[in-house]
Amino acid sequence: MKGWRSRLVAFTFGFKVSLIAVFLYSLIVGLFLPKQHSTNAHAPAPAATQHQCSAETYFISPESIFAALKSEDVTVRRDMFRRLFLRPNVATIYYDYERDREYPERAAEADMRYVNLDDDAAPEALITFARFEQPVALILKRDECGWRLCAALSAWLRFEDYPYQNWLELPELVKPGTHELLLHESTGDASAYVRKVRVLKLLDGALVQVAEFNEEEITPVADYRGTDWNDVKQRTTTNYSLVPAMNGNAPRLQLTTLSELSKYDSTVPLYTYWRETDGTWHVQSEHWRKRPVVRLKQLAAHTENLIWDEQRQRFVAAQE
Repeated sequence: MKGWRSRLVAFTFGFKVSLIAVFLYSLIVGLFLPKQHSTNAHAPAPAATQHQCSAETYFISPESIFAALKSEDVTVRRDMFRRLFLRPNVATIYYDYERDREYPERAAEADMRYVNLDDDAAPEALITFARFEQPVALILKRDECGWRLCAALSAWLRFEDYPYQNWLELPELVKPGTHELLLHESTGDASAYVRKVRVLKLLDGALVQVAEFNEEEITPVADYRGTDWNDVKQRTTTNYSLVPAMNGNAPRLQLTTLSELSKYDSTVPLYTYWRETDGTWHVQSEHWRKRPVVRLKQLAAHTENLIWDEQRQRFVAAQE
């Protein structure tokens, strides 16, 4: 009997020791294993980073883009236009999209510069050129992967008075040393014309519109019965000037607008220009608004202020 009892006590003691060992093992695994698993979960991160830095998304340098757009090799131009996702403005039924996609023309009047467009110390690259008589601008920014395209201003804009030599300006409106893009965009028909100014700013790697106003607007005169009704127009022009930040006040754009009754006379002038893509001179009529104009009567004049709002990151109308 004593032998049986001693064996029972030994078994009970061994069972308790086993339970304690299992508990301690589970506790140790619970404390340390999740940390090891968490570390392994982040192991594929380099592959993800490598995917983000793909050759399709990033470019080696702005110079390589500029050279490809002007390359004599059509396959080089075709690949670059495909990567930039540029599409020409389809203005006529005679436009051959398939041919342009496979055999794009060389970029004309191409120019490239480095300019500071945001708060980063490193400058951005700005490439401008003409394509099918439409101005185009590419804005590129550099990060750890290379150069990426922030914005392409192209086919969604209309320009009625090509060649547009001053269609894009780079003023310093908000902070000295940092440039905004001031874009002149025009549209019109045989009797009316509007040229709009869009102020664009690079914010957090994206191009954002921060102000807009009409620079020139020409419209027919309502209820005008004269025989020269097609030549008499109401013409409204707006000029802007920058009032820089001072004495704690934010910078502002001062807009001075003048409206007048005007009469256009004579014929539409011609201009001669050289086209780089075909290597020949061309003669073309200017826009009808370039005809000589005489002011018949001043109608109105007023001034408006647009103040930079740092919190909203845009220019807003001043409260009267």
